[in-house]
Amino acid sequence: MTASFGTAISLAPLETLPVSVLHQPGSSLFSLLLDALGAAPEHVSAQLRAQVRSTLPAADLETLLPLRAHRLGIPDCLIPKAEADIRQSLAQVGEQDPEAVAEQAQFFLEEFHGHIPVAWQRLIDQPRPYVAAFARAFEAIWQAYTPVWQRIRPVLWRETERIGAAAVTGALPVALSVLGNHCWRVSGTRLECTTGTTADTERDGRRLVLIPLATGPKAASFSLEHPDRIELAYAVPGLTAILHGQDPPPADDPLSALLGPARARILRHCAHRPAMAEVATLLGVAPATATHHCQALEAAGLIDRQRQGRQVRLRQTARGEALVDLFS
Repeated sequence: MTASFGTAISLAPLETLPVSVLHQPGSSLFSLLLDALGAAPEHVSAQLRAQVRSTLPAADLETLLPLRAHRLGIPDCLIPKAEADIRQSLAQVGEQDPEAVAEQAQFFLEEFHGHIPVAWQRLIDQPRPYVAAFARAFEAIWQAYTPVWQRIRPVLWRETERIGAAAVTGALPVALSVLGNHCWRVSGTRLECTTGTTADTERDGRRLVLIPLATGPKAASFSLEHPDRIELAYAVPGLTAILHGQDPPPADDPLSALLGPARARILRHCAHRPAMAEVATLLGVAPATATHHCQALEAAGLIDRQRQGRQVRLRQTARGEALVDLFS
């Protein structure tokens, strides 16, 4: 099913936009909880899903299940996302003042969704059992998930290097476009989010925090709750092998890691000034797919088009040529 992107948020120009990558296990725990509740299938491996569900206390699962139907997300106060030790972050979820949680949940629902469903109203009216259930559920999930998190750390650091390289080489627009998913996507200086949020659309100057998720190949989420940043979570590239108990795939081609294999191949081939039809043949894809990849590279300033007679040919820009040289 095609995602419906109903909210567009202004970003600062990507050349100057502060971007950071955060290794945050709590966001992955949130993804696993959503999967366990059936709220958002994250394509978690069958083995990991079984491990998570076997550790979740049945009573807590029953308490939290009614919240899943509305697909409104969960306020950040109920997720162990503090930028601190994960053990401390887990403890903070359960140690919160229930009344403060109720206030934050009400604000979250009214500000970003415009209404409060009945199931969430129960949490607002009687927050204490829900806070305790969230705390125990995340603690249980962490016990099952710890081995996966330990194995994925090299992939997370590789992803941090990839985004850093994109930022300093002017390829950040392409790197972000590759990460686009069913939940959010970046197009130029616009962040487009799925419907169901009424968030303020004027957020220029706020930094982007990218959070790689290590749970499933289609996991994604976003948070607009913070006044100083926008958090975008996405499935970290190279995840599938880890979830199936394999070693992380080697990073043999840094340019492919940065742009994706198809776009890296196009960028290199543009040194020969191919026609659009040649690009589709090179990749073995439909012309529309080749055009989509080329438009992303063009938007990032890595290639441009030049008419020669009746043909339109592609060529590397100075930035594109420099990027290829950098990773050669």
